[in-house]
Amino acid sequence: MQIPQPSQQPYDDDEIDLRQLVKTLWRQKNLIVGTGVLGAILGVGASLISTKYVTDGLFMTPGVSAANYKRFEVVFSNGPRLQQYLRSTNQVSTPYGAMLYELADNQDALRDTLKPEFAFTDKDQKTFGVKVTENDEPGAMIGVRIQFKHKEPTNGPPVALLAEYVRDTLIRVNFEGTMLARCADFRTREQELRNAQLTNDFAITQEERRVATLRDIIARNPEAAVSDNRQIVSLEKGSERFLSPAAQLVAAEIQIADMKLAEVRRERERVASALKRDYYCQAQQALQQPTTGPAFLEGLANIQTAIFQDQDKSVDIVEQTWNELDVERANWTNTYLRAMRFVASPDGTEIKERKPGMALGLVLGGLLGGMLGIFGALVRAWWKRDDTGSNGSD
Repeated sequence: MQIPQPSQQPYDDDEIDLRQLVKTLWRQKNLIVGTGVLGAILGVGASLISTKYVTDGLFMTPGVSAANYKRFEVVFSNGPRLQQYLRSTNQVSTPYGAMLYELADNQDALRDTLKPEFAFTDKDQKTFGVKVTENDEPGAMIGVRIQFKHKEPTNGPPVALLAEYVRDTLIRVNFEGTMLARCADFRTREQELRNAQLTNDFAITQEERRVATLRDIIARNPEAAVSDNRQIVSLEKGSERFLSPAAQLVAAEIQIADMKLAEVRRERERVASALKRDYYCQAQQALQQPTTGPAFLEGLANIQTAIFQDQDKSVDIVEQTWNELDVERANWTNTYLRAMRFVASPDGTEIKERKPGMALGLVLGGLLGGMLGIFGALVRAWWKRDDTGSNGSD
């Protein structure tokens, strides 16, 4: 009896016939090539659409550290704040101002446009001609990296405008706190000095009455004027009453002289405090007006002139206060108007950026399109075979 052999048909159905597969793909070559070409075109189109013109600049910001940058970053990325600045400087109607006004509507894009830059390497220092001082810690912030991207060429002006926005922001944020604090401090200091002056005047009056009394005692008792100078002793305040009236008189007159000298010094400080109070308080009010940061700094000279208009500059304390404010304003000007600058001008640094690049987009698009075409060809062949088989069975 012959043993029946198991059927090989199920395994034969699972085998892949490469020749049949190649024939199927060859018959559908037009579909595969077409989808591949279409994918390549779409890849190139995506590359062209993603084209951005990028301008980059490093804006130095002395006085801003990594520790206190966070409070500035919040203002930098505030879109309405940027739009307000553009309106106050009449830049909204300009082409570049309109670009930044549109940028301000996208807070994430604005934050990516303005980023902190940290301490240079030795190579960076040589490249940009900037030397990091010994006081700068490793990783210390040295500026703001401004990177503006747009679909059309701009060649630098938007970056320069953003730098002025950064300058304006730093001035306003720093001076709003500084002027408010100094206005309050000198107002309080002037009142404290005036109160101390009144207290000192009362003490001088009391001592003068005491001197008058001692002189009356000495006049009525001439022997009281005799003092023993053979020994000098140091007495605590209040113990001088045990000395002779003449010694007490000398001590009281010396004390009065000391208090009057202190009163002169206090009066000088009070005059200076009153002038600085008026200066800083008026500066704080000026900062609330719709003005730019650089215009505010330039206007401080006019405020100073108005404050000292009725003062006699031949008086030493008045001249000294004027000079102190002059030096302070000069330092502010150097910091915010001169030292804040681009390491290298952004003009002429614009580059064209594509993600993906045109060549990469062409290759990737072609590959993806070809793979899609192959998949479509196989599905189409399967569908026809399945449909033929169904019709035959019917």
